[in-house]
Amino acid sequence: MPTIPTFTAKGTPTTEVGSVRSNIKVNPKESIAAALAPIGKVAEDYYVKQRDNNNKLKSDKEILLLKAEQKNIIESLKTNPDRDDAINTFNKRFSPLLEKSLLNAPNRKVKNLIKQGMDLGTAESTYLLTTNSFKEYQTQSIEVQNNLQTQLMAAIKTTDNPELNEQYRKQLVDNAAKFNTTHMLGEADLKERIKTINRVLLLTDAEDYIGKENAVSNIAKLDKSMNGSKLLTDEMFSKSLYNSYAQKIESVAIKGDPNSDYEEAERLLNELQILQRGNGSKIVSGPREKSFAILKEKTLTESINHDAFVIKTAQGAKFFKYQTEEKKLLKRNFFNNIDSNFNKPVNEERALQAEREYESRIDSYLSSIEESDTDTEEVSLFEKQQFARQLRFNLIDKYKNIEIDKLTAFNLTENKFNVVREKGEVITLFEQYKANPEAENSLKTIAKLNGFVDEKGNITLSTMQDLMDKYMPILEEREQG
Repeated sequence: MPTIPTFTAKGTPTTEVGSVRSNIKVNPKESIAAALAPIGKVAEDYYVKQRDNNNKLKSDKEILLLKAEQKNIIESLKTNPDRDDAINTFNKRFSPLLEKSLLNAPNRKVKNLIKQGMDLGTAESTYLLTTNSFKEYQTQSIEVQNNLQTQLMAAIKTTDNPELNEQYRKQLVDNAAKFNTTHMLGEADLKERIKTINRVLLLTDAEDYIGKENAVSNIAKLDKSMNGSKLLTDEMFSKSLYNSYAQKIESVAIKGDPNSDYEEAERLLNELQILQRGNGSKIVSGPREKSFAILKEKTLTESINHDAFVIKTAQGAKFFKYQTEEKKLLKRNFFNNIDSNFNKPVNEERALQAEREYESRIDSYLSSIEESDTDTEEVSLFEKQQFARQLRFNLIDKYKNIEIDKLTAFNLTENKFNVVREKGEVITLFEQYKANPEAENSLKTIAKLNGFVDEKGNITLSTMQDLMDKYMPILEEREQG
């Protein structure tokens, strides 16, 4: 390999180079390298900062994924009332995910950032698991407690053994005390729980006297002995007893049922009318006076025609069942004791009026059928059912005050008991009415059910003309459309 020749300087360096003399002086601090030095420092700082930012971004992304998994696991354990089991299960499912994430970290800094971020997340998870378990424990504990108390109340109502009855009552209080102690609810809560138990027992025992001998005096004595006035207000006590009596009356007085006992229903009505609690407060008072009057009138009215009605329904059991269901459907359109939108007095009164008119029209219709000669039972039954069904629709329209243009269109060819809606038929019926106002006419039914009557409730030529003036444009529009 050839060698590179080296040279050894001889002599002493001088500022004089040849015949050329230089007067240029250079400051080393102002060299190009020196000028670039600050720029290099900035670039290095930027690099370091950008590297840290990238590490932070990577760790943040991973932390978000891990926390999403945390959330899913926590949600899946939401119904676990056992805190320790929930935490152990969480750790078993989440720890492998965390370990895998740390193992796959691109560098030590990202790994440390993930660990730091998840330390707080783990503490949060423990808190959420603890909170959820406690809430679920409370929920399940309350459910179990309520079921136990409900079972005991049912046992109290059904047992004939005095000793067992007393044991059940004691167990009610014991269960309440245990629940109170377990949940550390305090003395005030326990007192209120025992008071609630006594309220229920008072009403339960009072209801057991209904229909039995000396019920009026026994209920008053019971209320006084249990100091009922401090347990229930007069209104609450009276409302509960009234409803229990009304249910009992309605259960023994079902119109058309051969097993109905209207004599017992009337006896219960008289009993309810004079019933009062230990402090002298009457049960039938205030808002219940009107309800009682309606109940009494309905029961007594049904009682008069009950025997005859039973005979009629016995001969046509299928129709009775059908029209009874139609009547139930009719009532449900106006009154529902559970639904707050349909359980007001006006709803109940409207339902009662619709029911009365329905029953009256059904009775009148059946009377007319009995007076006529019907040879074919099957056809008669079909026609009766169609009449009952259409009557329900018409009464719904009437008592809901629906405008006539919102009424359902029917086809006369399908069922002669359906209301006539076609233009030509309506015109014919109107002409027939004008020729003989006293004759039977379907158009009169339409007018009656939709309020086209005079001040006395009668149909006149004027009211029929009002009906036509409103009805014909509707039919013409339908014809065009």
